[in-house]
Amino acid sequence: MNEPQPVRARGLLLGIGAVLVALSALFGWRTLQQRAHYREYRAQTADETDLPWTREAVDVDTCVEWTTRWGMECTGMESWCLGETPRLTLECLASSDRSAYCQDAGDAVKSTHFGYEACEALREGVQGRHLKRAHKKYCAAVYRAVAEHCRQGAGS
Repeated sequence: MNEPQPVRARGLLLGIGAVLVALSALFGWRTLQQRAHYREYRAQTADETDLPWTREAVDVDTCVEWTTRWGMECTGMESWCLGETPRLTLECLASSDRSAYCQDAGDAVKSTHFGYEACEALREGVQGRHLKRAHKKYCAAVYRAVAEHCRQGAGS
C-alpha cells in the first residue's frame, strides 16, 4: 500500500530543502560578519586603557551617559550590545567610591522606576522613533546596573 512518491513531489521537497540550506548559510555568514564588526567595535571603544574612568575619576552620570551612548553606537546584534552595556556600567561604577551616590539614592534603587526621569532627560536629544526606543532599552539596562551596584552594597 506504500506507493512511491511521484517524482514531482520529491523535486519540490529537494528544492525546498536546498532553499532552506541556502538561507541558513546566508544567515550564518551574516551573523559571523556582524560578530566580527562587534568585536572590532568593542576592541576600539571598550579598550581597558582608553576608557573614561581609567583616565580620571568620573561621576555616576558620566558612567550612565557614556555606557548608554556606547550601546546606542554599538554595531553588533542588539542582544550582544545590550548584554555588554550593563557590564561596562558596573566596571565604570567600580572604578570609584559610589557610597555617597548610593546613600543619596536610598530605597529608590529598589524601584522599577529608578532612573526613569534621568533617562527621559537624556533621551530629549534623540531623534526618531526607533532610536528613542533603543535608547530606552540601553538607558534602562544601565540604570538596572546602577541599582544592582548600590543594592549589593558595592557603592562603598
